[in-house]
Amino acid sequence: MKSSHGTFAAIVWIVAGTMLYNTEPEAKLFSWQTPVFFVLGMFVAAAVLGSLSYAGVRGLTYALVSARIVTAPTRRAQIGLTVVGYVIFAAQVVLIYLVAKWTIRSLFQIDGPE
Repeated sequence: MKSSHGTFAAIVWIVAGTMLYNTEPEAKLFSWQTPVFFVLGMFVAAAVLGSLSYAGVRGLTYALVSARIVTAPTRRAQIGLTVVGYVIFAAQVVLIYLVAKWTIRSLFQIDGPE
């Protein structure tokens, strides 16, 4: 399961980077920053943000069981944990996009409103 979080983070990094390269006029595709952003950034996103997402899911599950909110593996608990998992994945997408945007702005030294 941990590898799926890293894979998801890497895919979102690539998609967000592609979108940002198309929307930021200062970002140039043929530059030294591009392989740094996509190759190095993809691995860092998978390792750091994927691990953070995995820890969040595991920690939340542990907290729900410890607080006795989820006491048995019922259908209702399964649905609730699935919804919480999707919320965490959505939050991960937003976080990766913001980190990718900050990284592109830092690499290309873009000033101005974000």
